Amino acid sequence: MGRHSSDGDRAGNEWSRSEKNPAARNQAGQNPAGQNPTGQNPAGRATGGFRAAGDPGRPRAESDTGRSRAASDTGRSRAASDTGRSRAASDTGRSRGASDSGGFRAASGSPRASDTGGFRPAADAGDDDFGFEHREPRTGRRSPWLWGIVALVVVAALVTGFVIWKTSTSGCGERTKVAVVSDAAMTNALSEVARQASKDSCFDFDVKTAAGADVPGLMTQGAAAPDLWVADSQVQARRVTTQVRRELDLVSPSIASTPAVVVGSDVPELQTWVDVMKLPNLRTGSPIDTSTGDAPIIGALAAVDAGELTNEKFTEAMTVLAVQQNNARLQNDSEGARLNLADREGVPVVTTEQQYQQFVRTHPGSELKSSVPESGTVTLDYPLVNTAATARQEVAAEAGAALVAALDSETGRKALADAGYRDPEGNGVGEPVKRLQLGDPASVDKALRQWQVLGVPIRSLVVQDTSGSMAAAAGGATRAELLIEASKTGLKLFPNNTQIGGWAFSVDKGGNGQDWVEMAPIKRLDAPSGRGTHREALAEAVEDGLSDLGGGTGLYDTTLAAFKKVQDTYDPNYSNSVIVMTDGQNDDPNSITLDELLAELKRLEDPARPVLVLTIGISDDADTEALAKIAEATGGTTYVAKDAADIRTVFVDAIQARVAAAGR
Repeated sequence: MGRHSSDGDRAGNEWSRSEKNPAARNQAGQNPAGQNPTGQNPAGRATGGFRAAGDPGRPRAESDTGRSRAASDTGRSRAASDTGRSRAASDTGRSRGASDSGGFRAASGSPRASDTGGFRPAADAGDDDFGFEHREPRTGRRSPWLWGIVALVVVAALVTGFVIWKTSTSGCGERTKVAVVSDAAMTNALSEVARQASKDSCFDFDVKTAAGADVPGLMTQGAAAPDLWVADSQVQARRVTTQVRRELDLVSPSIASTPAVVVGSDVPELQTWVDVMKLPNLRTGSPIDTSTGDAPIIGALAAVDAGELTNEKFTEAMTVLAVQQNNARLQNDSEGARLNLADREGVPVVTTEQQYQQFVRTHPGSELKSSVPESGTVTLDYPLVNTAATARQEVAAEAGAALVAALDSETGRKALADAGYRDPEGNGVGEPVKRLQLGDPASVDKALRQWQVLGVPIRSLVVQDTSGSMAAAAGGATRAELLIEASKTGLKLFPNNTQIGGWAFSVDKGGNGQDWVEMAPIKRLDAPSGRGTHREALAEAVEDGLSDLGGGTGLYDTTLAAFKKVQDTYDPNYSNSVIVMTDGQNDDPNSITLDELLAELKRLEDPARPVLVLTIGISDDADTEALAKIAEATGGTTYVAKDAADIRTVFVDAIQARVAAAGR
């Protein structure tokens, strides 16, 4: 620095080394904090970085008053905030010093110090130190004010060097772990992009697969909840956040897309999704786990909007499809399992274009073909959702923005395209497809609520009253005999994958102050049991239980115990419920009260493990007011079978009442 060696020269050389040191500077295009989408730098907002220089032609380390512009009017570094902390750091402790365009910049609109080999002297300053003319001191010692300037520059160099280190991707100071859960089909591609996003930011992304049915439980784990979730569609995201009673917080409405398709070896021409619903041996996913399970319903709703299908026919078609799917659905059901079944047996399958392409890529001999109904199709749009606990929501939002930026980069788009995904607008992979245009969004939500009741398999504990009043006459038979008949008829109607267990109750039925006794455990109806299936074993258990009548009605204790049983053994892949059937009112003198029961049901309520209580009154003697309150407390429904004919069809009527309620 000039011809004279001094402490100031050494300080200038230290700056130069810090600028030349690759560990002290970010690579172009990297943003350590994953922040500042506007490209501004909080450490030097007006100039885009720490301004080491003043006006051209004068010493750039010098302000108009002869003081370093690196210092504030109070004598503090301009890189520091009013609280004495570095303004290059965000409130969360991560570096905000770099813009999206290339790390820490020395000055806006002028060559960076690194471009000139270090701290740059002023253009007209010649070889003089820091642009000042050299004066020979009369005393043979340097002037005190010159040493003051030197000290300020040394401080500025040290502070700025620290900021450069702080904001480099290899020296973030503190790195933040970010937990991301993803739809299974998206995990591999997302993990690849997340690794690059981690390198380019101060976030360490950890991507794991989570089935759609498991996400509600994950979101209600408090501080252990995942920070971000890639759902397979906004429909799924709305459904889950509604269930766990959280606002839907979208970081991005869509990071990729793929259309729903029908795959098979011999799929006929399809005009609408109603034609798809009628295909023999059709296989779809469960709507609780994948949005491909919703595709036929949303597609058929377009026919309702067009006046080609009545609402009654639409509900009937949903009911038929639900029974068909739940009878055919296996325990190890997945997109891959269904595609393997289609490849092996030729059955038609509703899946996504992305999953189909992945399958044929890994199964070269496959003869599967994909098609889309002439009327159009629906698209899975893969939103990125902020699911973090309250204390981490701001951090998750910043991390999400960094991940979205990586996904939107050339490398990110290529990774998604290589995995078979289209961009959010539907471009980039495969032939253009026609998207269905639906009218009223409310009608879509209504249809999907009904489909949830019908399409999601049932897991229920049926609790039947075996008190003495069930021996009362009803149309030539007893109430108990009619209920046995209704139970056997209902068991024939439930699909194979339905899980049902049975309890009988009165007062002290189970002895020692316990009002209930188990007749059969909760199992799939097609599960082996004894010499037959659980369906057959349950029918025998119901007949045995309703043949042993007597005692009072221990309604409240039994209802609470049944609720706890189902909640404690909750299965997220099912709609979990308790069905209470009684012809009387609680008359157990040692029982909890109705108010205590309702309060306890509310206290035990868990959005991640919802359990509905459906109540069925047998005859006008039933306490319909109490039954209605019990059902309402859990979001269930109530139904009253007033005469013998109603009792015979009680199961069918109760399910229809549930479907109708969901559609309101």
